[in-house]
Amino acid sequence: AEQLELMRSAFRVIRTVREKHACTQCDAIVQAPAPSRPIERGIAGPGLLARVLTSKYAEHTPLYRQSEIYGRQGVELSRSLLSGWVDACCRQLSPLEEALHGYVLTDGKLHADDTPVPVLLPGNKKTKTGRLWTCVRDDRNAGSTLAPAVWFAYSPDRKGIHPQTHLAGFSGVLQADAYAGFNELYRDGRITEAACWAHARRKIHDVHVRTPSA
Repeated sequence: AEQLELMRSAFRVIRTVREKHACTQCDAIVQAPAPSRPIERGIAGPGLLARVLTSKYAEHTPLYRQSEIYGRQGVELSRSLLSGWVDACCRQLSPLEEALHGYVLTDGKLHADDTPVPVLLPGNKKTKTGRLWTCVRDDRNAGSTLAPAVWFAYSPDRKGIHPQTHLAGFSGVLQADAYAGFNELYRDGRITEAACWAHARRKIHDVHVRTPSA
């Protein structure tokens, strides 16, 4: 018989002891270097940092709730401390983000879109609408063996300057909706617009729903 059980995650303090040795001839003191850390002088190991980031960005668990969860496990980690870890990890991962962005822009054909995302500002119970922008390269349907990739960017509003900045280094075919913020990208001919059939059909379908004979 089998039974599925959940083993609770556990915290562990890893203490590294580094002996010091002194030379009796020259009085020099030597000591092995400290192990590398994801965050300089930080107490968080890579596994804990991965857990915090995954909880926040993949499972949408805000930092104050994570702090409460860890507190129930007997470990006090303040929201400000967790926030500092997230900020430090973002800086550590910025070269990877830049490389991903560069890889996406090297393709000659991209898909781009944006979606609204509610943002809760500190000290304000009301949310405002931010934007999550997406750029996708994926030529597998055309027989390409190159890896597909998706690049994301956040902005606090939907101004056209954002897609214009995101795609500043791109030239080729861009498939997007008819949002006016993309129009500036097509003016100099560097980027060719490929409209979206789904968006084109949407308005026609709306008319059909209201007037079935149309």
